[in-house]
Amino acid sequence: MRKFCNIDRWICYALEHGVSELHLCTYLFWSISIPSKVFTSTTLVKLSLRFLNLLRVPSDTCLPALKVLNLDSMWFEGNQFFDVFLPACPALEDLTIQGYTSSRIFPYVISSKTIKKLSVSYSCYRYGDDFSSKILFDTPNVVDFYYFSYLGGKSPSPQCRMDSLAKAKLNLCFLRRNGADMQSGTDVTDLIGGIRNVKTLHLTSSSVEVISACCKGGLPVFNNLVDLVFSSKEQGWKSLLPCLLRRSPNLKTLVLSGLDYFSCRRHRFTWIPRNNQINMLRIMKFQGYKSELKHIRHFLLKMECLEVLQVYVAASMDGPKKKQLKEDLLELPTASSKLKIQVYKSFNPLQ
Repeated sequence: MRKFCNIDRWICYALEHGVSELHLCTYLFWSISIPSKVFTSTTLVKLSLRFLNLLRVPSDTCLPALKVLNLDSMWFEGNQFFDVFLPACPALEDLTIQGYTSSRIFPYVISSKTIKKLSVSYSCYRYGDDFSSKILFDTPNVVDFYYFSYLGGKSPSPQCRMDSLAKAKLNLCFLRRNGADMQSGTDVTDLIGGIRNVKTLHLTSSSVEVISACCKGGLPVFNNLVDLVFSSKEQGWKSLLPCLLRRSPNLKTLVLSGLDYFSCRRHRFTWIPRNNQINMLRIMKFQGYKSELKHIRHFLLKMECLEVLQVYVAASMDGPKKKQLKEDLLELPTASSKLKIQVYKSFNPLQ
């Protein structure tokens, strides 16, 4: 107990001297009492809380200068975070939530007109069907959004209000039970519709799988979408990607990963709209298979506005193979007279 008293004094001393950044962390989910001054600081600009079990947030909580809040594996009692803590941060611009923030049965509502960057990651797979009742992001001024979650059974898909969204990355996964995906009851229509104003969209391969199976209301039109990062196994190439291209009339940059999973049996290729405006095509993790080259040939014949083709080869591909690939690419027919072809070693396409 004496150690906790010392920690309280250290925290209070820092706050009394106008500290602007504070990180508090335990590793055992202790139900500790954080000094009340933490919740009424007028100088804190950045606050990080990790592995803390907060049974009660003071009713007079007010953090007028706080702009960055990072919650990692936190536990708030009931709706204390949403009803008390969040409204007490009138200047908050950057909110990151990882793990849990409340008891598992709750209306999960993040409502803020000041937040510009929002990152939410759930690890709800342990709770199966009983995770939550409602998830709502009422954040009309968010421009950068990251969302990771397990979906399936009764676990909900969020409803979103994000009118100003510029960049979004979705990492959606199916819950699994007895080795099988739990797709029943899952519908991500509201989530996808809520991000329809996005300019840059990044979909992981697991997200493509979820959206392909569970966007039951259909895709919206992405009139503002300029950059699309798309990773998939075979099913996504045949269904979701053509639909996205059809509903993204102003798309300029297309980044593709996992093309080696899409075979060319029966000469099946991704459908490309005739009037597409794509001027940059980037192929990631190119493995050197003939099927991949056939798909690239198909893209080049269907993209009349294409100016740059970038191919990032697998790190294991040696110099001679890379040179041969460049020669093979240069020999492919193309619908664009302005095309430049560039071959590089692989890098992280998600940056």
